Amino acid sequence: MSRRHRPDGLPDGTTLASLALDQLVHHCVRAVAPSGDLVVLHVPSGVYLRLDETASTIVDLLVDTGDSDQAAAALAERYSIPMQRAQADVASVVDAITSLKASRSSTPRRPTASGVVATARQWWSLPTSMKAPAIWATVAVVVVEAGIRLTDVSRLARIMHVPLVAEPSDGSSPLEGTVSSVDPAVVGFDADAEAIAALSIKEQRLYVASMWVLDRWLYDGTCLRRALVTGYFLRRHGPRLRLGLIDDGETSHAWIEADGHAFNAVPVSGSFTRTWGEDGAPA
Repeated sequence: MSRRHRPDGLPDGTTLASLALDQLVHHCVRAVAPSGDLVVLHVPSGVYLRLDETASTIVDLLVDTGDSDQAAAALAERYSIPMQRAQADVASVVDAITSLKASRSSTPRRPTASGVVATARQWWSLPTSMKAPAIWATVAVVVVEAGIRLTDVSRLARIMHVPLVAEPSDGSSPLEGTVSSVDPAVVGFDADAEAIAALSIKEQRLYVASMWVLDRWLYDGTCLRRALVTGYFLRRHGPRLRLGLIDDGETSHAWIEADGHAFNAVPVSGSFTRTWGEDGAPA
């Protein structure tokens, strides 16, 4: 039996506040920008909100109370403002959070016959040792693409053996580690040469094959897709997925850390961490 809907389009028993909480707990991560503002990132869509001190407080009150009216009452008491104004402020934040409903994936590029033929020829021109890794990488990319549509990023990251975590507990740099020889078959590819040099030959090939496939994939090879796919092939090294802010929080970046190395990393000004609800607790 289908669920009954109220005139506002919401199922019975559902409130906007509960929808906002579901977004925060299952689909969002948070970080503090250098300016001090809270940045909430809706990971599946890549859409994020920048919240000032008052809005950040409202988010915390919503999580603590689970109810917009109780959050408004607590806000009114904390800042000594009229209840009507507090309710309006809470409603504004709830509306902003529930509006994070952009597509869980980017729009695919439309494949053409000539493009398919060109890609097939490029695959055939790969070194023999890279052809099978490219096929395995394609399978992993398809799994990630399906996961992006069917589940939240934290659960998908665990499925891919690349759990989402906070900053290193010891505060150490992730860029140190041993270096060995690089497989000649991967030389010339745009990869983290020093980091992949510490991998086995098989892992090097799978890592670079993932980059090759994502550069030709129907969907944009975003940093999150790259991190999840390549992290899966590094699972023997206990990889961890990290998310960070770039510059003053105008954009975000995902990368992998494993065995003291960072893969596809860039300088970040702050790290995202999940902090809402049981599923959102930092690993």
